[in-house]
Amino acid sequence: MQDNRKLAFTIFFISIILSLAGILFVYTGSYFYCVKRGIAPYSYALKQGIAFIMGVTISFLIYKYFDYRNLANKKSLWILYGIANFLLITVLLFGKEINNSKSWIIIGGFSIQPAEIAKVLVILFVSGYIKYKWYEIQNSLKIFIGFIFLSFFPVFLILLEKDLGSAMILSIVIFAILFITGLNLRYILLPTLLGTVMFTIAVITAPYRVARIKMLFDPAQYFHASGKYNSYQLVQAFVAFAKGGLTGMGIGQGEQSKLLFLTFSFSDFMYAHIAEETGLIGAILVLFAFLTILYLGISIADRTDEKSGKFMALGLTLYIFLQGIVHMGVNLGLIPTTGITLPFMSLGGTSLISMFMAVGFLMSIAKSLPKEEKINLRIMEKGKYA
Repeated sequence: MQDNRKLAFTIFFISIILSLAGILFVYTGSYFYCVKRGIAPYSYALKQGIAFIMGVTISFLIYKYFDYRNLANKKSLWILYGIANFLLITVLLFGKEINNSKSWIIIGGFSIQPAEIAKVLVILFVSGYIKYKWYEIQNSLKIFIGFIFLSFFPVFLILLEKDLGSAMILSIVIFAILFITGLNLRYILLPTLLGTVMFTIAVITAPYRVARIKMLFDPAQYFHASGKYNSYQLVQAFVAFAKGGLTGMGIGQGEQSKLLFLTFSFSDFMYAHIAEETGLIGAILVLFAFLTILYLGISIADRTDEKSGKFMALGLTLYIFLQGIVHMGVNLGLIPTTGITLPFMSLGGTSLISMFMAVGFLMSIAKSLPKEEKINLRIMEKGKYA
């Protein structure tokens, strides 16, 4: 039991360290941006700090008082699913479009991104639903198709918000959960085909997405392009990495944010900002932190012999890790630009709270692990969980 507690609190500790560092880098990255807007230079850092306190509190409460196994019943699953879709539909009806994505609701001066909370709820729903309906899903194509529709309907709503990055991450997580269940391969091909079609349509119907793909191959060509279809921010991110060198320019000394060249150094391009101020060493440490979270999360999934816990642990771990990798890939010019935040570190109160929700559930699962490792993470044999 003591080892399980260490496993849970190691993830919690890493999340807190990343978040505290994130508040610092939000402050240094947004200082001159806030001054230009005529607001207090610590405004964004203060908002992030408030979200941090809320997130840590929620995470610890989930760990201390909530048993994740209570989610794997019909009533709880439909409540989760209903809340997730309610949030996504609400933002479609009343949300504000920012940077080509209608993902925010403004309440009292605070911007809330419902899709971040919805992603966690959908992962919990999919994980619990598979346990609750495993035999029917495995043996009835009709029920499986219904399950796929339920799982990907929130993805469709997120695509309507024009948030391709979040939709992509959630789709990959759902696919990963399906894969480890040991479902018949012909069943897995259905969501793969569905996802491919949805994302192809989403890309080819949006000129700015096509432009972002083209920019990856020759950023310099699009640097001075007129309008919003240019690679200005991406090139400035490259400059930030170059200036950072091995050890960085120093905390608060990043020129790209000071001169407002890297406009979103506190959010979409946080990783480039960190690299400029702390260098390659700092960038590698951040990457190592996310790799450690991946290892710990998979270890939790590996050790639990409870079905929904295994699926939840894998899904929530991939949610955190993939969001971090996508953000880093965007900053390095390996992935088309998207508005994905760096988990725990980029400005984004809703994102930070959702990440700590995921950590809280991972801790809850870890708390319930058997004393000794009983099971290895593997592709489960057909009918194992019938």
